[in-house]
Amino acid sequence: MPTHANRHVLTAVQSAGRWPLAPDVPGSVSSQESKWHDSHGMLGMLCEKYEATENTAIEQGRYGEAENFINAEIEQAERIGSLNPRLAGSLNELGILYAKQHKYKQAEPMFQRSLGVCVAVLGSDHPDVAVILKNMGILKASQKQYVEADLLLKQSLLLTTRVLGHEHPIAAGTMRTIAVFEAVQGHYEEAEPFIRRSLEIGEKTLGSKHPELAARRNVFAQILGMMHGDAQLTGRIRGSEHKSQISFRQLR
Repeated sequence: MPTHANRHVLTAVQSAGRWPLAPDVPGSVSSQESKWHDSHGMLGMLCEKYEATENTAIEQGRYGEAENFINAEIEQAERIGSLNPRLAGSLNELGILYAKQHKYKQAEPMFQRSLGVCVAVLGSDHPDVAVILKNMGILKASQKQYVEADLLLKQSLLLTTRVLGHEHPIAAGTMRTIAVFEAVQGHYEEAEPFIRRSLEIGEKTLGSKHPELAARRNVFAQILGMMHGDAQLTGRIRGSEHKSQISFRQLR
């Protein structure tokens, strides 16, 4: 089985932009976080203000400015207490921001701390724990630490399916991530069932015209092409000296 990085599979996946702590579930807020906001409404409003400006800064590539806003969110959250969902989310965001800039050594402790806070506040079986595990897995993959990445991604999927079910959109998204992770290592046969299942779930839960499905279909087509010996595509990849590094934004 080939082990070179497949830039065609990588580029088939669109970047996610800003990654919330619990993606694919718009408006979902845990009961613990709702109570925390009720008690600390002023902090909630400040964080919302920071987030709006932070989003604009990230979209415009002003990462230093975005980092300042996230750090301000963290500082505000820490004034209330060291254990709250808002702090976990802000630490997760800072980890993602560092990872997008390939500052992997700075990103890892942010994810580790975010995970610790999240487990302490929400419990080890909360879906947000699975999201952070997934981000940590992508971080390891970005550094080509494939054994650690595989373990973290599989843990994330196992937790997600156990808590939310095997056909939840978040589970489908993690399956897509695992498929790309396998494909960029040249493990096309291992990748195929994950992307196939991700597509099936997506068509049921998102609808056949959802833009996310176009990205998944593109990945699926690339994987099938490599599995079944698309000579033209395979020749282009093998003949290239360019070895694409796994992108945190592309894998998501």
